[in-house]
Amino acid sequence: MSTRDASPRGRLRAAAVLAAALVLGTGTAAAQASWRAQASLTAGPVASGSFDLATQWIGDWSTWTPLYPDRSSDTPLLRVTETRAGGTTLRWRLTPTVTAPAYVTTRVYLGSCGSATVIASGTSYAPAGGFSPGQSVDLCVRATLAADAPASLQGTALTPTVVVTADQVVQ
Repeated sequence: MSTRDASPRGRLRAAAVLAAALVLGTGTAAAQASWRAQASLTAGPVASGSFDLATQWIGDWSTWTPLYPDRSSDTPLLRVTETRAGGTTLRWRLTPTVTAPAYVTTRVYLGSCGSATVIASGTSYAPAGGFSPGQSVDLCVRATLAADAPASLQGTALTPTVVVTADQVVQ
């Protein structure tokens, strides 16, 4: 048994309720779309610009030690210094990229080789807030020849390429 009012007046009342629901629902959605979230920002210096890096080997070193299977060769420290942004608010991070021959794996360490901080391949490094303008960072690269390396690579001085990039860090 239906309790619905089938009279024209009842149908008109149901249509009016449905129309009001649609108008209010659409109007509410449209009103919500026009609101924006805002937040106050602290005033402070903003800077952008370019970085230059200077590198220097710390210690006597010019070539890699010959590598043997499952053995490593370490570089002395490579001191990386940002030289162009000094005196500004620019902060930076470094990204070391090492390209090595087949069968050679490399690890980049912050500080001396074997230290606790390894900069994983494809990642950047900076302390919280980034390095200061003019700050120096010491790196060490360890190259290891794979145990299954062909005989033609064993006992030779292999030459990985080390590229260090500086990027601006937003504070």
